Amino acid sequence: MTRSNTRRPTPAMIITSGVTLMMLAGTTLAQNQTATVPVSSADPVIREAPGINFILPQRPSRPGVITWVKAVDVDVRITDTLATTEMKVTVENHGSSTTQAQLVLPVPAGATIRTFGIDGIGEEPTAQLLPREEATRRYHEIVRSMVDPGLLEFVGSALIQSSVFPVNPGESRTMTIVYEQSLDAHKGRVEYVLPRSASLASSAVQWSIDIEVESSGAMGPVFSPSHPIVTKPVTDRLMRVGVPMLSEPGPFRMYAMLGSGQEATALLYPDADDPDSGYFMFVADAPTIDKTQQQIKREITIVIDRSGSMGGEKIIQARESAKQIVQGMAMGEFVRVIDYAGDVRSFSDQPVELTPDSIKQVVAYIENIQARGGTNLHGALVEALRSDATPDTLPMVLFLTDGLATVGVTGESAIRKDAQASNASGKRVFTFGVGYDVNAPLLDGIAMDTKAESTFVLPNEDVEIKVGQVFDKLDGPVMIDPAFGAHASDSSQAGPTLFEVEPRELGDLFSGSRVVVLGRYSELPDGGSNFWVGPNRLFCGTGMTPEQMESMNKPRLEAAVDASDATIKHAFVARLWAQQRINALINEIRLASADGTPPNKELVDEIVRLSLEHGIMSEYTAFLADESMDLARASSFTGTVQVVDGMIDSNRDRSGAAGVSQAENRKNQDSSMAMKVVQEQADQDGDGYAYTGGQVQSTGNITSNTYYDSSMRQVRVQTVQRGLQGTLYRKNGQWVDAQLGESAAEEPQQTIEFDTESYWALVDDLTKQDRQWVLSNRGEIYLMNRGQRVLVKNPQ
Repeated sequence: MTRSNTRRPTPAMIITSGVTLMMLAGTTLAQNQTATVPVSSADPVIREAPGINFILPQRPSRPGVITWVKAVDVDVRITDTLATTEMKVTVENHGSSTTQAQLVLPVPAGATIRTFGIDGIGEEPTAQLLPREEATRRYHEIVRSMVDPGLLEFVGSALIQSSVFPVNPGESRTMTIVYEQSLDAHKGRVEYVLPRSASLASSAVQWSIDIEVESSGAMGPVFSPSHPIVTKPVTDRLMRVGVPMLSEPGPFRMYAMLGSGQEATALLYPDADDPDSGYFMFVADAPTIDKTQQQIKREITIVIDRSGSMGGEKIIQARESAKQIVQGMAMGEFVRVIDYAGDVRSFSDQPVELTPDSIKQVVAYIENIQARGGTNLHGALVEALRSDATPDTLPMVLFLTDGLATVGVTGESAIRKDAQASNASGKRVFTFGVGYDVNAPLLDGIAMDTKAESTFVLPNEDVEIKVGQVFDKLDGPVMIDPAFGAHASDSSQAGPTLFEVEPRELGDLFSGSRVVVLGRYSELPDGGSNFWVGPNRLFCGTGMTPEQMESMNKPRLEAAVDASDATIKHAFVARLWAQQRINALINEIRLASADGTPPNKELVDEIVRLSLEHGIMSEYTAFLADESMDLARASSFTGTVQVVDGMIDSNRDRSGAAGVSQAENRKNQDSSMAMKVVQEQADQDGDGYAYTGGQVQSTGNITSNTYYDSSMRQVRVQTVQRGLQGTLYRKNGQWVDAQLGESAAEEPQQTIEFDTESYWALVDDLTKQDRQWVLSNRGEIYLMNRGQRVLVKNPQ
């Protein structure tokens, strides 16, 4: 049977009865498409070989497909170091003849089968577990018979394959397989991995994952560096986890601190060029404070824009959100309400202490705020900051606007400068931009200057909901002005050197909030180190005595590390750091350009270098992934010039959809935010994760290269493929290794044909480096391997 080279045929074709179908459930082969539209739900792929027919989910369609995977549902239970995974794989036959199918499932090494079953099958099916070495041989056999290298990305993992079973015309079959694995515990941290493909081809399979994590002791952070997750603590030893967006490619990876009660952990990745240095990711959860316990009191100033453009539903929602805040604060805390249009008014000259009577008075004032007039943003901001903060409180300002400054001082730089000069009390200003007609960099800058956050309420979003989500995060301050650092475990030794740490300043920590710090390290001391987050001013929240409070002045959230912790399994740490670094550099350029200052070339050079090395595309650098831009030019001065030109044009857009899109991109591409948790309010998108009192790990841009363009349309870059280690670019019909850089223009030093002795030797070599995924693409692949330029000719 001849293999077809057709790229996008219709799937409604019949396969001759009696051909074996091998179902690779839960996997994808790493062929990538440059199209930016999702493939249809009928988009598995068939590979034909003598006597066998392979269907692979999550791939573009191929001729002859009549049976494909419809859904994969996964339930995981982790009890201390034992993980039990139940996977249900549903397939459908859309043809007119019976086909034969066989499940082939990559699983982590060390897994064991507990049960296997197929509904509606008379004869009892069987499943066989192939350990790593035997699985590797089987992967090689499948790749040869299919003339398709896609499965090579799973070489190194074990394999489960079932007996052959029939799927009749028009019917569905569900296979259920349960396997167990023992998770390695390292300093109280366990890692769970569900093998999935890193292919960029849009998934045609509906995935769902539900996880229950139970610990014999108190539980610390539970987080995923690969996908957004939703967590719901049931007790201090039991947590439920959902994965609402598993359509994104790549293995699902989750970490959990179990049994030790430890509130922090650190992951290290060694630098390939210098094993004594590398990258780190520090994750810590602040203690959860019960509302009955003593807390740091808050002083909140609510600033409401009542200009004419706020009329109608917007002012109603603004009033309701302000009332919600006042009524949600504790008695004895302090509040002030300021409203502004062309003039600035307030309920009181100073914050008032909340009592039942004062709450009624403040709410009555809020209900009478009406929208009319211009926008004296500068006057309202200075008024909110000028007064001294109430002693022994954390002073915060919630500042809402829907327009540009039109009255008084209107210049962006002047407003920021005056705000800084007026803020002697160090008030945190959380800004809210409603709609597109706002100065997005100004609101971002004000928030950044005060260690707070900006939020943008997009058209058709609810002001009350967005303000309420931020306010819920500000409950129960436990650490003011936290600092990050590291010291040697042995006090007689010097501590490690930390540099290029992001974020550069940490915001205050609130009850149950998470802090994520990424950076680079060198010179780890022989006796180990402790990475920590501790207070600059105060740690409070448990009704401690003065003596206990004094003892809390030392670092509180600590993670012990040593050089042996650095592993290539944590390669994602380098990419998350690079993403955060790029984001910070872009933001620095954007905020500095208010007066037309051109981008700093050194900063742009660093953005281009990191973007190319790690495959991280933004609205400024996406052209680097264009097939017509060869890697040599992109890595050279040409790439820097184009980024500079693009930034100059984009930085002129301070407002409108173009301005807000840049602000949203910075937030979505903030990898330190991507593993933080925020309160989940409701299941607004129908994904089934609306856990009351639960947490949703904000998505960030962890696995996919997506961004908003100047019209707020989402763009997905599909000519860049990122594996655990390394990046490939689609250039002029080839996949090109980012490591080649400017040498990509040179001739290869070695050319290797598919399914030759040299080919399989290269597969083995790359597997040892955990880079075998690069060979799982079709067509030519131009690699840098051990200092040699290698051209691999895979089948088209």
